[in-house]
Amino acid sequence: MKKLLIAMGAVALLAGCAGRGEPEGSFLDPVCMPDGSVVFRQLPNDKDEFGQPRASKANCSWNQTTKK
Repeated sequence: MKKLLIAMGAVALLAGCAGRGEPEGSFLDPVCMPDGSVVFRQLPNDKDEFGQPRASKANCSWNQTTKK
């Protein structure tokens, strides 16, 4: 019973991180680079600048729609 409560609490905590509208995505809804690799956050370059992110949700294979 105790393990079940801990597991349910962990799931609820992770689900709470989803959908915050962050440009870097969330644990349950990440963004992807053009090659399809998953990105959770953007890091600054050597000058501590962020620039334009190349990652987007459209690059993820599960967000792409197939055209027939």
